[in-house]
Amino acid sequence: MSDKNKKIVTDFIQAMGNGDIEAIQTLLAHDVEAVTMGSSLISGSRGYDELIAGAAMFKQITATGIDFEIQHLTAEENRVSAEVKGRSELVSGAHYNNDYHFLIFIRDDKIIKIKEYVDTKLVDAVLAPLFN
Repeated sequence: MSDKNKKIVTDFIQAMGNGDIEAIQTLLAHDVEAVTMGSSLISGSRGYDELIAGAAMFKQITATGIDFEIQHLTAEENRVSAEVKGRSELVSGAHYNNDYHFLIFIRDDKIIKIKEYVDTKLVDAVLAPLFN
C-alpha cells in the first residue's frame, strides 16, 4: 500500500505544479480538507472546490507552473510525508521559490487531507502583491 500511496502523492504534486486540473480532480476525495499552517495569505482550511480554484489560480499567475522536486517521500499506513522544493517564475517576472512539507492522508486511493507547511513570510512577500 505504501508504494501505491506514494504514487498518488507524486501524481498529485506533479499535477499541482503543472496546473493539471483534471488530474487533480481524480486524485482528491470530494470531502478533502487542506490546511496550510501559519498566518499568511494562504493559511487556513480549504475544501475540494477551493483547492481546484487555487490550482487554477497558480496556473494563471505562473509563467510555466511550479517545478516541484520531491526531496524525500515516506509512507506509513494511510499517510505520506513529502518534502518538496518548488521553483517558479510568476507572470510578473518575480521568482517564487519555496520549500514545502506536505503530510497527506489517503482513503480508498483518494487524498482526504493535506497538511501543508511552507515559508509563509515568503508567500506574503511574493504572492500578496498579486492580490492587492
